[in-house]
Amino acid sequence: MITTSDDTPRLATRELTGPLRVLASAAWPERPDDQLPSIAGFVESSFNPLVAETAERCLRRHYGPPPALGAPRTALLLASPTGDTGTADALDRATTTGRRVAPLLFFQSNPNAVLGHLSARWQLDGPVVALGPGFDTESELHDRARLLIEDGDAEQVLLITAAQGPPDRATAVLLAP
Repeated sequence: MITTSDDTPRLATRELTGPLRVLASAAWPERPDDQLPSIAGFVESSFNPLVAETAERCLRRHYGPPPALGAPRTALLLASPTGDTGTADALDRATTTGRRVAPLLFFQSNPNAVLGHLSARWQLDGPVVALGPGFDTESELHDRARLLIEDGDAEQVLLITAAQGPPDRATAVLLAP
């Protein structure tokens, strides 16, 4: 481990020679009766619960219940071709009708907010990255995960993809060299 000029711990850079291994995976939905749980601080939209529940399923399959004590430095990488359309629609409805916009909508409109929620809950200490449209293939997303590991930012990556529907759908994979 090395440190940057601001004393942030960082792993040494390395070149990976093989494909990333899948340590655990999850999807939304997995069963016909799946219901997204609500999350305190996230309102109006299914996007953040969709991301959180899918990621939690993946992490539970590898670590058991939170927190992930002893987990190596883990990056969270979220890719969404649609973004949070539920929050965007709620903001549009409020501004169109002249209603006061709920303050929580501003907080949750940043996709890193749900990644921060997951990092805190699971005590993961790697970077959080959110990508919008343009990263459509599994290969492209695995390349981004690989870069986080090769650059020394993480030892493993939780890669989450999410798209609001109907139907809402998401995947999560925990990747490591």
